[in-house]
Amino acid sequence: MASLSRKLAQWVVGLRYEDLPPEVVDRAKGVTLHGLASALLGAQTADGQQAVKLVTEEEAGVANGATIMVDGTRVTRGGAAFANAEMAMAGGKWDTFRMLTHPGTSIIPGAFVGAETAGASGRDFITGLAAGYEVMERMAAEFIPTVMARGFHAGVVFGIFGPAVAAAKISRFTEDQVNSTIALCASLAAGTPKRESSEAIRRSHTTAMPRPPPMQ
Repeated sequence: MASLSRKLAQWVVGLRYEDLPPEVVDRAKGVTLHGLASALLGAQTADGQQAVKLVTEEEAGVANGATIMVDGTRVTRGGAAFANAEMAMAGGKWDTFRMLTHPGTSIIPGAFVGAETAGASGRDFITGLAAGYEVMERMAAEFIPTVMARGFHAGVVFGIFGPAVAAAKISRFTEDQVNSTIALCASLAAGTPKRESSEAIRRSHTTAMPRPPPMQ
């Protein structure tokens, strides 16, 4: 019997733009604009600017990477995804699923980096975005009621899967590559809510999620 990661990988690889209902395409466009608006707002905040400064000081001048939104500096793919996610989170305009995950703050930055580096079309971007949302929130839907009770924050536990799947789909990964990506994400997923500064640490956990295997 195929494993869960294998079944998800098969679905992700087989998904086509033509398979998406019109309302899903419209929603994908809507959450993208929503996420971009939050990143634009976040670029004006101290948290967003701090993230950009951190990444640009460490990574500016990278030849093959991706672009930090608003700022325009080219850095590593992981660095761009992190900075863009931090700005999106700092902007405060988050989408939500059952009030415990904020998928757009990680999936959208990861998808944009994947699309930029792959030279993807708009249709490829939307298909990858839909795949990332579907996988992340299908998984979260099954476990959100119990994850918090077991001492973990649902948004951080599942947030790594969305951008990884989106980037993998946009980058045209094979079934085996997507399967391995999901497996790596499972080994990296974490997020205990037991900390002194809960909001600051939770935000840093969430914005680190767009740096999964496909972003490295």
